[in-house]
Amino acid sequence: MMMMESRSHLVVARVGAKSLHREWLTGTGPRLWDLQLSQYDDHPGFEHDGDLPLSKDKGTKWDSISRLFEANPGLLDRYRYIMLMDDDVRLNLDDMNRFLNIVDAHDLAVAQPALHPDSYFCYPILLRCAGLRLRYSNFVEGMAPALRSDHLRYVLDWMKTYHSGWGIDRLWAVYMKDPSFRAAIVDEVQMLHTRPHGTGAVYESFHQKSVDPRSDMAKLLSSYENTPDRMLVYGAVTRGGRALNGATARLWNGTNLIANAWRYRSKRYVLRTGAGMLVRSVTEAGYRPKPILTTSDIAV
Repeated sequence: MMMMESRSHLVVARVGAKSLHREWLTGTGPRLWDLQLSQYDDHPGFEHDGDLPLSKDKGTKWDSISRLFEANPGLLDRYRYIMLMDDDVRLNLDDMNRFLNIVDAHDLAVAQPALHPDSYFCYPILLRCAGLRLRYSNFVEGMAPALRSDHLRYVLDWMKTYHSGWGIDRLWAVYMKDPSFRAAIVDEVQMLHTRPHGTGAVYESFHQKSVDPRSDMAKLLSSYENTPDRMLVYGAVTRGGRALNGATARLWNGTNLIANAWRYRSKRYVLRTGAGMLVRSVTEAGYRPKPILTTSDIAV
């Protein structure tokens, strides 16, 4: 596939033999994003799947991505948003277009699609909340985040240093001068995560390279103050465009999780999370994320 026109967004995917990235190219179009593949194994046949030259790098997701941008610094200038995808996520072209349009329209610094109810998941807060366009959150997972390119510049050093990526997704939603309403889970677009956590190639690379993800996360989080101690939604926008305050958003979200717990994997975990949201709609009604303290200049 050759790049035929200038597009405003870039999707970077770490891919291997079982990658689902070809499904992302199926839809009515026109496509709003270029595709850059970064291959972590020796499976043949990926050379012509992307719009940019295939990158081969057998590192982890995060240090490989940091090397890709070090080798191609112009990518950060060329694209407004850059989405960093795992290859076990199911989306189509129209879903990706709609997601990036919503992210751009709300000028978010970092965001992700919500998870389809049939997904394997770690955090119930990421499961789709029916009736909403998006929820503002202090947490965006590393599975398929879209970062505005100017924000990505400020987190690439983490990727280069902390190869597991653990902890990065705890910080990039608050690594700003004013993080309120700058990070979101986009419910209008849902993605299906098809693989159980802890079973992908990235976990094999942790073992091969003696990467300790828990140690990475502890070191990274200890470098900052005001790191969020829990994942919280603090506002939302309905499908009709109505803004919801934090208390109402958590009531909506918690009720949705409890009502649909029967649909999800880890049903008890979802029920506990939903109940916790209902409680925090009262106890933390006025919550807003604080910027993490750092000596670096933060431009976003």
